[in-house]
Amino acid sequence: MYNNSRDPPSQILLLIFTQLPPSFPLTNEYLHKKFNEFGDIKKILIFERGKTNKAFVEFHNLKSAISARKQLNGLNIQGGKMIIHFSRLKNLNLEIVDNSRGTDYTQASSNSQNSDSILHSKTDDNIRVNLTNHISSSSSSRANSSPVRNEEINRLLDYDDDDFDIWRQEIQLNLTDMHPEIQTLLRQKHSKLLRISSIDSKVTAKMIYNVFSKFGNIEEILYQKQYQKAFVKFQSINQAIIAKEYLNNTQFFDSILRFYFEPIQPLQPTSLQDEYMIYYNENCTQKIMPLSSNLIITGVQDLQEISELIKMFAKIKDIKFNGNSLQLVMCSIADTLKIIAVFSDYEFKNQKLSIILK
Repeated sequence: MYNNSRDPPSQILLLIFTQLPPSFPLTNEYLHKKFNEFGDIKKILIFERGKTNKAFVEFHNLKSAISARKQLNGLNIQGGKMIIHFSRLKNLNLEIVDNSRGTDYTQASSNSQNSDSILHSKTDDNIRVNLTNHISSSSSSRANSSPVRNEEINRLLDYDDDDFDIWRQEIQLNLTDMHPEIQTLLRQKHSKLLRISSIDSKVTAKMIYNVFSKFGNIEEILYQKQYQKAFVKFQSINQAIIAKEYLNNTQFFDSILRFYFEPIQPLQPTSLQDEYMIYYNENCTQKIMPLSSNLIITGVQDLQEISELIKMFAKIKDIKFNGNSLQLVMCSIADTLKIIAVFSDYEFKNQKLSIILK
């Protein structure tokens, strides 16, 4: 699982390719074909640092970038993987130079004709990539970058998880110029306690457990329905990261969930309306599956009647009856979450229904 949710959403995506076969032709055309289905692209820049291929893809709007990252993050490319992060850059300015290949899709086709005629060199001594973020203010400042500025750019290009926190601490100096919600996102540290906001009023604490338990063992849930928020404490930080990565900004009933890491703290009800539950998962392990539109229903005999019941709650694209199981293809992830929330451990004619993500 590749997580970069501590970065706020951005129209610019940073792509990191790991274990990509040397024979694979990574080109601007390949990336454009992959990403253009999510929205119009402004610019693409491919570059190499050491043995790692990386690229920036800039969309015209934020929604396209969010959709592309959600669908393509972790994509398998001939045995290698494409990891996608939201970039911290505000704008992407590129030059077609050694060790980089860039195309500006907002300009005339002459740029794109030149982009693939330049070989991707195996060294990185001469790389010159002009990247503009909120620190820069004019073309003259880009042309006369200070050593500190150049160092920040190089650290971004050489990004890996080990040195991210150091780089993140240095840009805290600029947080005071950002929106308070963006400041909160950037200051988050990983924790096994999650705060979820914007929860639909139809949701119950049991529904929250049904959905979140698909991503790990839950220790506690505090649901403050009157405030449309909940606190969910997992058994491990990694489980919380997985849940946040899959469910953040996802539709759950008629609301879009928002997730935040919270420092570990005692969870205590503050009103009679609060729902508080403790779960014991000693020596309990489970196989965590990626969130998808494919579900398998087992545990009950009358599958036809169950399928009709499920149709009343969510939209189904395809249904297959396979012996003692029912295979469903939901129309959307939102429909998947609704079925998991309502029907997990549902008792039907003294039989307990089981839902498996496929």
